[in-house]
Amino acid sequence: MNSRRRLLAAIAAVAFVATLAYLHDPPWIGGVTSGLRPWEEDPPGTLFRWTAGRASFYVPATASSLIVPMRSVFPGPGGSPVQVQVRDNGKLLGTVELSSPDAWARPSFQLQRSAGSRRFRRIDLRVSRVMPPFSLGVMTGEVVVR
Repeated sequence: MNSRRRLLAAIAAVAFVATLAYLHDPPWIGGVTSGLRPWEEDPPGTLFRWTAGRASFYVPATASSLIVPMRSVFPGPGGSPVQVQVRDNGKLLGTVELSSPDAWARPSFQLQRSAGSRRFRRIDLRVSRVMPPFSLGVMTGEVVVR
């Protein structure tokens, strides 16, 4: 009976390690987003998603650059520009100032070569203000990844 318990413990340990390895770099993470509402289409036919105050999405780790179309629609307090910080796995890539609510900005960001072995990297957007009651941040268009 003692050897049976050891065998079950060994099987459980292997399953636990395999699960951790799988969750460290899951293949489905590329489709995961956070802080982004469902896709919508504006009258000219542009696809966009509203962000909350913070939003995240994943791009392939092999990406060397990305273009993140953004539009503020609602100005900041007192008519000031809305600022959006763009981060790559927590590292600041840049801050975009959206000063014209009617215009799309298409900032481009160069990405450093990924040091790890993961398949995807997390891109975070941090918006300087949100609009109640739905906590709308900015409109984001289809991200171009190269």
